[in-house]
Amino acid sequence: MPRRQWLGPSARRLTAFALVSSLLIMGGCAQLLPAGATAVHPTTPAPLLPARLAQLREALPEHDGWAAAQGGTWGGADAKPEHVTVVRTRAELLRALAAGGNPSTPKIVQVAAMIDLMTDDSGRPLGEADFRDPAFSWEAYLAAYAPATWGKKKPEGPQEEARARSAQRQEAQVMVKVPSNTTLIGVTADAGFKHGGLMVQNAENVVIRHLRFEDAYDLFPEWDPKDGPEGEWNSEYDNLALRGASQVWIDHCTFSDGQRPDAREPVWLGRKVQHHDGLLDITLGSTHVTVSWNHFKGHDKTHLVGGSDSLKTDEGKLKVTFHHNWWDGVGQRAPRVRWGEVHVVNNLYTVPAQAGTDAVRFVYSIGVGVNSRIVSQANAWEVPAHVPAGQLVKLWKGSAFRDEGSLVNGQPVDLFAALQATHPGTPLSRDVGWSPYLLPPLDAAADVPAKVRAGAGAGR
Repeated sequence: MPRRQWLGPSARRLTAFALVSSLLIMGGCAQLLPAGATAVHPTTPAPLLPARLAQLREALPEHDGWAAAQGGTWGGADAKPEHVTVVRTRAELLRALAAGGNPSTPKIVQVAAMIDLMTDDSGRPLGEADFRDPAFSWEAYLAAYAPATWGKKKPEGPQEEARARSAQRQEAQVMVKVPSNTTLIGVTADAGFKHGGLMVQNAENVVIRHLRFEDAYDLFPEWDPKDGPEGEWNSEYDNLALRGASQVWIDHCTFSDGQRPDAREPVWLGRKVQHHDGLLDITLGSTHVTVSWNHFKGHDKTHLVGGSDSLKTDEGKLKVTFHHNWWDGVGQRAPRVRWGEVHVVNNLYTVPAQAGTDAVRFVYSIGVGVNSRIVSQANAWEVPAHVPAGQLVKLWKGSAFRDEGSLVNGQPVDLFAALQATHPGTPLSRDVGWSPYLLPPLDAAADVPAKVRAGAGAGR
């Protein structure tokens, strides 16, 4: 990836001011589209936010976590004016991401609506019938793989093949790939994506900011009878997935399951159906990522950093910083780490008392997986009295973990000691073999709850 010198604050402000001024002079609804393209919006567009327009060409600050290494991350800050676009529909989004004809052409995509990724080019909402293979039906699938008759072997045969074909059709529609040298930024209060997600795959230098990600809903989840003692339903789509990506900054976004939490789903084959996978997964050798000031809420399996115990090619990669994020009522994987050097610092974890039918059951926060090297620093947990410190960190075949300065309900806690106490026969070490050196401005853990509540999430 070509490196460049840091664009100083004054230069960034001047460039942003010129762009903001031109947009506001034209009424705040300017839109740059490829030749011949037209935009059709059935409702009055939301007004563009001057504060967001001023951030279009901002780079990740120096020393702001792992994405600041190797020359930094600036996304599409070098984009030419013809590659700075405003999008409000899926069709416009796809055109904007393809601008310039070369996937690595610098581009800035301003998202100015909540874009439904499960719509066709005319804006028509799509549903299960639009993707379902003619040979597939849920009634036949459930009958074919009922544990009493099918047992514990992996589903195979006509119904599983038809389900997989249906899922492939949905994935082609709802998962949108983001190319290298791209900034995606929300510029209206409602900006974001629902009913699908974004994938940064084998791309580098990407900035994603001020967006809402809601309800990446898998219509055709897969039954896995070998997942746990009773089997589980597994879904496929993440709200945001990084696969083989590098130099990525994810900042001030909000992630949730939207209006369809899995807690409301029925029980099939003896287990509650899950239609949502991760909110943000970082896998397949992705590296040099900063995840800052985001709000993750009301979800079960929140983040994977590293997707497989056996994927030894992840060694030396998966360098990720999580800082000033709010994990709000999430069940687990905040994050679950394999292989990577991961800094988890100044984050807020809030665990509700499980009131309400849509509440997600809390399992653990930080997962210490195979060859993971996690540094946890000055994080704050707010948990019910029945949640012990030993439940905040879970061992997944890892052997090293370091924590310092964290608080639980305002009181100091030794999370390493709590982890060791829950695994008295397992040799563990506080020595993770590295120390963070790209440090954002650090806060005392006592200040984290108020700061993160006030600043984390889209529009903050």
